[in-house]
Amino acid sequence: MKTKSLLSSAVPRRAPLALGAAILLQAGLARADINLVETKDWTVFVNGRMQAFLNYNEGGGLPKSPVDANGNAVSLLGGGDDSPVALEEGQAADKVAGEIQDLRIRTGFVGNVLGFGFKNRLTVDTEITGYTAVTTYIDSTNRRKYLAIQPDWRESYFKIAGPWGSVVAGRTLVLFSRGATEITYLYGYKYGLGWVGNVSSLSSSGPGAGHVGFGILGNGFGAGIAYATPDIFGAQLTVGLYDANNIPGSGSLERTQWPRGEGELTYERKIGNSAMFKLFANGAWQRIYERSGAGNQTISGFGYGGRVELGPIRLGLAGHQGKGIGVNFALEPNNSGWHPDLKTFREVDGYSAHLQIVPSNKFDLMAAAGITRVHRLTEDVYDTRDTDLDDRDGDGFADANPTAAATPVQDDDGTPGVPDSVGFVPMKHQIGLSAGATYHISPNLHLALEYFRAMFKWHTPVPYVAGADGEEQNFNVVNLGVTYDF
Repeated sequence: MKTKSLLSSAVPRRAPLALGAAILLQAGLARADINLVETKDWTVFVNGRMQAFLNYNEGGGLPKSPVDANGNAVSLLGGGDDSPVALEEGQAADKVAGEIQDLRIRTGFVGNVLGFGFKNRLTVDTEITGYTAVTTYIDSTNRRKYLAIQPDWRESYFKIAGPWGSVVAGRTLVLFSRGATEITYLYGYKYGLGWVGNVSSLSSSGPGAGHVGFGILGNGFGAGIAYATPDIFGAQLTVGLYDANNIPGSGSLERTQWPRGEGELTYERKIGNSAMFKLFANGAWQRIYERSGAGNQTISGFGYGGRVELGPIRLGLAGHQGKGIGVNFALEPNNSGWHPDLKTFREVDGYSAHLQIVPSNKFDLMAAAGITRVHRLTEDVYDTRDTDLDDRDGDGFADANPTAAATPVQDDDGTPGVPDSVGFVPMKHQIGLSAGATYHISPNLHLALEYFRAMFKWHTPVPYVAGADGEEQNFNVVNLGVTYDF
């Protein structure tokens, strides 16, 4: 029997509508294959992993709606967690809104995966590979053990490779933000869990998120066709077309037409026998259209970064920026990503650093920090709605008297002299700090202990209340679990 490591043809939260859709993000970035059949031209193999974690969560409840300077309640968009918590006997009912605490049995960052594949040598220098993998979870759906766990067929593709490069067609990990997702997997959560997405919501199930959503934009899976050039002195360019992605909840902008273009350029070099570095830059571009009418917007973003290994020290740095790209994973439906009335996409960026120290092949330590930021639009700060409806045609003059100036939309809500309430605030930032240790009991059995600090903060309500600051919600997460991979 032969085994070897290989990089998936392409490479992080709630089923993040609530931040738990990391369930889409993590499958085998690297894996060991067990060859079941080997002939001169054919190899049939299997690979996979099993994970289980004890997960403890503690933190403040979702803040109540803040009040702006007009005394109006303001909606909080995106981020945080509104999970309920059981009350102890004699405990005040208001603790439900102020505290979250629970203990769960959960799946890790990658999930439980079983993959099958084949390799066939077509010519001396051309090979075709086919691979399909199913991922399952151990979490009870809706915390009801009698409900079935649905399998998630995340990968199914074939790859033809030769001296001219390679072509991959099927469902694979996509290119946009692939390098950053690779870093959080290799140097942080290959055998871990990380942030859990929904903390204790009844609908929370599936793998954790690692550092996805906290400086890492998880790339996720998609149907596509991609071409990769041969490795040219360490450089490689991969370009692909992927089935266009709809973004539910973005109002009238929920229709797609043409495939999404993505690409990644990498440069990787080894330095002696114990060092290497890899640089990457990637991006995505797609049009999204109104359900009716001719309106459309562009979803576009780019990512960049690199990682370096010097003996026992591994360091990965990454960043991303774009509009319509999502907050936690690429092209997700997150209501902090767009204006609730205008449906204009906000700019999102993120930055992360992962450090791993490997003093021996039995033990490694890791630490990571990251921040994802949502930038406000002008329309998030100044009310642009014609509240008194005196200028429906938007020409600046009152409809009833076309020669008289209309009431400014920023001050037409019945409270003269005070800026109108916007009525909502998007997420300002999500900060994650983590640390952990992994003990490799054997080459295939790994025990991990980790801590994750998740901090959510919203923008300040408009009009501003003197002395007030944006609402926030913080969590402490401790995970202890085991992974067996093959």
